[in-house]
Amino acid sequence: MTETLSKDALADTTLQPEIPTELAPSPEVSNLDLQNVLLILACHSGQRSSKRYRGIKEPDLFNGGSLDELHAFIFQCQIYFHACEEDFREDTDRIFFAISYLRGIALDYFELYINEPDPLQDFDFLKNWSTFVQKLSNIFGSYSPEDDDEDAIVAIPFPHDGKPTNYFIQFAKYQNRIRWDDCSLRKIVKDAILPRICDKLRFTHEELLSFEGFKRVVLKINNDYWKRIQDDKNKQRSTQPAQMYPQKNSKLDHNWLASSDEGANSIE
Repeated sequence: MTETLSKDALADTTLQPEIPTELAPSPEVSNLDLQNVLLILACHSGQRSSKRYRGIKEPDLFNGGSLDELHAFIFQCQIYFHACEEDFREDTDRIFFAISYLRGIALDYFELYINEPDPLQDFDFLKNWSTFVQKLSNIFGSYSPEDDDEDAIVAIPFPHDGKPTNYFIQFAKYQNRIRWDDCSLRKIVKDAILPRICDKLRFTHEELLSFEGFKRVVLKINNDYWKRIQDDKNKQRSTQPAQMYPQKNSKLDHNWLASSDEGANSIE
């Protein structure tokens, strides 16, 4: 005889599948299976915490920041796993739960392994929690991301075609990350700008101490230079027809005089 389940009992069985008392040896897990686990964890992690573990804080999002942020993220995950032990019996549950809280470059790194898995390769860091933690530490904990930003901002080339606005757009992207003082930022730009701009800086009376003031002066000097170039071209176009007209007339006069002399000689 079948018993009718109540709505609450049906909801519990939906969210909490029955777990066998004796676990059989885990079968081989494909990357596609791991991807499905990630999607399930991402969808139901909030439901688990709100229903059964209301007082446990979920891990903060990790976007590939500093080593201290990575250590805090791993520690928060460990606390959550211990509090929700029944939901994280397998390493794959822990791994893909943690991946669901990654953002930015940290998530981008694992995206390829999940969205485009290689059936011929086996990745231990997607199956073993300790290996996964070590992978995170090797990639995002062995150096500060600010180091790459500092190298990138120094390597931005200053354009020679009169469009420094693009240079400062790229500059601002890294400027907000490294948070250097104005003196350091001015030094980077001064080393990158063209000599013709650097020479004009000595004669300006505008404010150069702040980085924003320095940037405005650089843009103004560059704009004035290209404006003079355009004005010179316009003057050349306007004076060119006037120079050619007398030359054409003098040539005609010369031909007319030559023909007149020949006519006079034939009459004689």
